[in-house]
Amino acid sequence: MSDIYSERLNPVPQGFSIHKAHRTSPFNMPLNHYHDAYEIYYMCSGERYYFIKDRTYRVQPGDLVLIDKHVLHKTQNITNGHERILLHYRDGFLDSLFGGSAWDPRSVFGQPVIRLNIKQQAVVESLLDRLLEESKAQTPESPIYVKITLMELLLFAGRCMRELASVPERTEPDNPMFERVASVAAYINGHYAEDLSLTLLSTLFHINPHYLSRIFNKVTGFSFVEYVNLVRLKEAQKLLSAGELNVTEVAESVGFESLTHFGRVFKASTGMSPKQYRQRFGN
Repeated sequence: MSDIYSERLNPVPQGFSIHKAHRTSPFNMPLNHYHDAYEIYYMCSGERYYFIKDRTYRVQPGDLVLIDKHVLHKTQNITNGHERILLHYRDGFLDSLFGGSAWDPRSVFGQPVIRLNIKQQAVVESLLDRLLEESKAQTPESPIYVKITLMELLLFAGRCMRELASVPERTEPDNPMFERVASVAAYINGHYAEDLSLTLLSTLFHINPHYLSRIFNKVTGFSFVEYVNLVRLKEAQKLLSAGELNVTEVAESVGFESLTHFGRVFKASTGMSPKQYRQRFGN
C-alpha cells in the first residue's frame, strides 16, 4: 500500500472546499477531470506535469495554479512524492464581497500558472494556512473569515499576475513533443464540433498516427479518443445547462454523429443521461 496521508476538510461554508495532501509515492489524477468550480492548486514540495486545456506546465514548489471552471486538466508524476494544497469554490460564493466591484475575481484565471518569488510564496502560504485553520475551526466567524481570506488570496494572485506580465507563459517549449501535442490539443478545442479522427489530425500535423497516439497519451494522460470526447462532453454540459437546445441538437452541436453514442459516453462520464443532467442543472 502506498504511503499516503491527507486531511480532508469539510466545506466551510457551502460552495467552498480545501484539501491538503502529502504523497510519498507516484500518483496520477483520474482521467475524467473537469468540473464547474474554480480550482486553486499550490505546490508545496515535489514537481508534477500539469496539463491544462491544451498546454503542459512543469509545476514546481512555490507555483500557484489557477484553473477556470469547465477546463480539462490532469497532473502526472515527475518526482515520486509531492505535497500540495487544493482549493475549490463555486460561482456565487464570493458575491457578497465582490458584488458591485469593478474588479472581477474571474480575471485571475486567465493565466494558469504563476511562479511566485520567495516573498510572494510567504504571503500565499500564510493565506492558505489561514484557510485551512478556519475550515477546521467551525466557529460562528469561520465562514466569513474563509470568504475574506479567499478574497485576499485572489486579489494577491491578481497583483502577482500584473507584476509578472512581462514574463512569458510557463509551458515546456524546450521539448518539441510538448509543442506538437499542444498544437493538436488546441486544434481539438477549436474544432470539437467537426469530424475529428486520429488519421485526420496526423495528416494535418504531419505526424505518424501511431506516434501521435503514443505521445498524446504520454503528454496529456488522455488517449486521443478520451480527450476528444471529454472536450465535447464539457461543451455539451454547458449547452444542456443553458437549456436552449434539445438533447439531439446538443449532440450535433458538439460533434457527436450518433445520439445513442452521445448518450452512452455522457452517462459513462457523468453518471446520468443528458436529459437527466439538463433536468438537474438546467437554467
